[in-house]
Amino acid sequence: MNIQQYPLPENQYHADVFPKSQIVIHHTASGPSAKGNIDYWKSDPVAVATAFVIGKDGIIQQAFASKYYAAHLGIPAAFIHGLGFNDYGTRCDTLHKQSIGIELTCWGGLTQKNGKWLNYLGQAIPDANVQTYSLPFRGFAGFEKYADAQLTAVKELLVYLCDKYNIPKTYHPGMWDVSKDAIGGTPGIWTHTSYRIASDKQDCHPQPELIALLQSLSSASAPA
Repeated sequence: MNIQQYPLPENQYHADVFPKSQIVIHHTASGPSAKGNIDYWKSDPVAVATAFVIGKDGIIQQAFASKYYAAHLGIPAAFIHGLGFNDYGTRCDTLHKQSIGIELTCWGGLTQKNGKWLNYLGQAIPDANVQTYSLPFRGFAGFEKYADAQLTAVKELLVYLCDKYNIPKTYHPGMWDVSKDAIGGTPGIWTHTSYRIASDKQDCHPQPELIALLQSLSSASAPA
């Protein structure tokens, strides 16, 4: 793996060690710069961040050690209560402590105008970099694709982290929508969509290559 250290200040995460049982994949809804996303977190006084950000080039930027944690799920209280969980503060705190966040740089959902796919800034994304869905996913028929180099890097990182922390690699088909298992703390690999409703989060989108990668992990082990 090509991991570079790009650390956040110590007040931007919690340097407390807790056992890890979940990994949550996000995308940034931003441009290709992994370091730029970490720089943005530095400008925010709240400790919201993920341990890793993977750029389009496949380089993994590490913001803090995976044994530590920061807030990265942002689950609304009313939503958790609506699922039947009545321990909002404790549950969210526990989920953050027990999970490792990974971001993929990606513009996320796109809109089509005059035959072009545009990000939320109105910038055109080349058709070759667009994943389309016949049935819109979380309100969008098109998304910027996760790059091949990103997918290679995230697979290597997932195998490493799962083996390091004894996290199951079993694929959860329900990870692309709200999952009571994810919010209930079931160990494994999830996406942000497993914890958030369609109206406010759309990461990650179910790109076929990402699904195939996740399905392949059950037999994957870290290199000796």
